Amino acid sequence: MGSSGPRSDEARPGDPSRIAAALERAVAGELPAALPRQRWFGAKGRAITGARVRDYGAVGERAWLTLIDVTFAEGPDETYAIALSLGDGGTTSGLSLTLDLDGTPIRATDAFDHPGFCLELLTAFEREATVPTVRGGSIRFVRTEGFPRLDPTASRAPKRLTGEQSNTSVVYGTLLIMKALRKVQPGLNLDYEIGEFLTARAGFPHVPPLAGAIEYAPAAGEGTTLGLLQRFVPSHGDGWSWVLDQLRTLQPDQAPEASEHVFQALSRLGVVTAALHGALGSDARDRAFAPELFTAEDATAWGERVTEGVRRTCAAVRARLSTLPREIADDAATLLASERALGERARDLQALVDERCAKIRIHGDYHLGQTLRTDAGFVILDFEGEPARPVAERRRKQCVLVDVAGMLRSLDYAVHTALAPMSAPSETGERWVRRATASFLEGYLDEIARVPARLLPASPSGLSRALAVFELDRALYEVRYELDNRPTWLGIPLRGLARLLARARAS
Repeated sequence: MGSSGPRSDEARPGDPSRIAAALERAVAGELPAALPRQRWFGAKGRAITGARVRDYGAVGERAWLTLIDVTFAEGPDETYAIALSLGDGGTTSGLSLTLDLDGTPIRATDAFDHPGFCLELLTAFEREATVPTVRGGSIRFVRTEGFPRLDPTASRAPKRLTGEQSNTSVVYGTLLIMKALRKVQPGLNLDYEIGEFLTARAGFPHVPPLAGAIEYAPAAGEGTTLGLLQRFVPSHGDGWSWVLDQLRTLQPDQAPEASEHVFQALSRLGVVTAALHGALGSDARDRAFAPELFTAEDATAWGERVTEGVRRTCAAVRARLSTLPREIADDAATLLASERALGERARDLQALVDERCAKIRIHGDYHLGQTLRTDAGFVILDFEGEPARPVAERRRKQCVLVDVAGMLRSLDYAVHTALAPMSAPSETGERWVRRATASFLEGYLDEIARVPARLLPASPSGLSRALAVFELDRALYEVRYELDNRPTWLGIPLRGLARLLARARAS
């Protein structure tokens, strides 16, 4: 039988207006069912009621950068940036839609699966291109002073990274890495804002240098960041994987001293963390970054937040208590019996007010997985803050102990993950995490003392009590997360809360 026409995957895009109409129909008709299957889609637990194209612009001859508004049965809408490659017959592991071009189907797939599209993006950065969008806006490829001179003989072959949850990253040889943001919001992206400040103004060497950004400007209203370009930093992997590897070499009866090289490295990480905080608080002339006093109102707000966290967490545990394994149920019962005591500890921030400590911009979601191990030490990644919190809240200045507490909880998790995820770790594990914690704090406190702004209480008791509040806040979040996602791991944050209480009673 003769063919009635060309194969659909070989169809040429043709008239842009036809493609635009077909794209809008496919997004409305197919995307709501496809979104929950995408790793980067952050609202998998919400019922989608619709999807529509907000705007889009062509990249090369066969691809579009699109902004999609997603509506839900409950709660606010969300906007996602989705790159689609049209009529490409190659394989794809991600999103795939079928566009109907006047009866001829043409496939639109996740453009980041196609090297040609990724190279088009790099070329757009080289040319500092501005792409017009169909709704009268523009997509700009902005370079910073950190953009390198690209050697035409050097490899720039793109490679999409796997394993990411909320964004998509592409590495170009050993030169650059681009992070395409998926869920986007109006205003300057936090990672862009802080990365530019640390790179161009503070000269902080322990972050990937910012090389550029993809900016969307609508015809009217506030723009948004669609992607970041950074210099590629060669590394030996992230800090979380490295610590787990070190812990797994320990024998059950081996003394923590066998990990002395790890403790020395964690002390250096403490120094780098304090230097980060010093850099973030180094410009008193910039209102967005200038240190401000931690006020009585701040202390009250944090106390109320943690007190509410205690109430919510205990209510969630109480509702599920009968379903928990016996060994975890005992730890859960201990938490419930300590609800009042935990609520009282939530208000131990007065020393930050009395000693006129400052609050600054911080990392906001700091843990071992946000670091890279390099030949020179550590590099810190991802300044977007806790994804579940509103951008305005993540942009607020906070006490630096929020970051310190996040790293201490990460070390505790590492010990449990490597040695005993389902039960209490051995005495070796307990001693290891005490040494690791002490090493990180020693490096941090030594370096933070050199920072001109007063960021911590000088009194050891005030420091200890304030740190415990932020550790409590983090551990309560961990309990709620594990209860919903990994109930067999619930013992890790529950035992962390028990240790916090025991430490408080002993002080």
